[in-house]
Amino acid sequence: MIDIPEEPGRSEESEEHNNNNNKNTEHTEPSLNAKPSSNTKPSSDARIPSKGINIWDETALVSAVIAKHRRLLDAYRSEFETLDPKVSELKGQSGEERGERNKINERVAELKDKRQMLYHQAKQLRIEMFDLINASQSARKHEQEMTRLQKDIETLDWKLQTTVMGIRKEREIVEKIKKLSKRVDEINEIRSGDGTDTVDETIKRMSAEIRTMIEEADKCHNEIVAIADQSQEHHESFVEYAEQLKEVRGRHIWLKNRIDSHVAAVDYWEDKQKAMTAEGVGGDHGD
Repeated sequence: MIDIPEEPGRSEESEEHNNNNNKNTEHTEPSLNAKPSSNTKPSSDARIPSKGINIWDETALVSAVIAKHRRLLDAYRSEFETLDPKVSELKGQSGEERGERNKINERVAELKDKRQMLYHQAKQLRIEMFDLINASQSARKHEQEMTRLQKDIETLDWKLQTTVMGIRKEREIVEKIKKLSKRVDEINEIRSGDGTDTVDETIKRMSAEIRTMIEEADKCHNEIVAIADQSQEHHESFVEYAEQLKEVRGRHIWLKNRIDSHVAAVDYWEDKQKAMTAEGVGGDHGD
C-alpha cells in the first residue's frame, strides 16, 4: 500500500470533507433501535454502495505522489527564489560593515601602540634630562620648583601608561604634562643664561626631542578620535544587518531543506515509476 502524505494547508479541507461524508452516512445507516418492517425481507447478500469511491491502481498512486511532491516543490522554490537574493544581500552588507569596522579597529590598535611607545620614550628621555638639570650647579636656586615639576610629570607619565582611561581623560593628562614641561623649559632658559654651556645645550636638545615625541603622540591621538566614531557607526550598521539576516535566515534554511527533501522524493518515485513501466512492458512481451 502506498501512503500519500497530506499536503500542507489541506488538512482543514480534508477534515471538512470527512465531516460531510459522515453526515451523508447518517441518513443511510439504520438505527440500532429501529424495528424491522414487516415488508422488509432479510437479504443474504448485503452490498456496500460504491458510488463516489475511486479505486486507484499502483501506477496511478505513484503518479499522484509525484504530482504532490512537484506541487510542493514549485511552491517552496518560488518562495526560496524570492528570499534567497535578500539573504545574499544582507550577508554581503553585514560582511562589508564588519570588515570596515575591523579595519578601523586594527588601525586604532596600531595608533595606540605607537602613541604608547612615544609616551614611553619621552618619559625615559625626560628622566635623563632631569638628571642633568639636577646635577647642574646653576639649577640650585630653582631646585625646589624643579623637583616638584619632575615629581608631577612622572606621576602623570605613570598614570598615562598604566591606567585604562577614556580618550577625554587621556587628553587632560597629556595637556597637563605639556604645561608642566613648558615650565621646565622656561626655568632652563632662565638658568642657562647665554646657553654656551655644553650641558645646557644637551638639556635643550633633549627638551626639543621630548616635544617632538609628544606632538607625534598627539597626532596619533587625534587620528584615533577621528576614526573611533567611524568604527562605532560601522559596528551599529553591522548589528542592524545581522539582526535582519537572523529574521529571514531560519525560513531560508527551512525552505532549502524542504526543497532538497522533495527533489529526492521526486527522484525516488520517478525511478519507481520507470521500474513499474519497464515491468509492464516486459510482461506484455512475455504474453
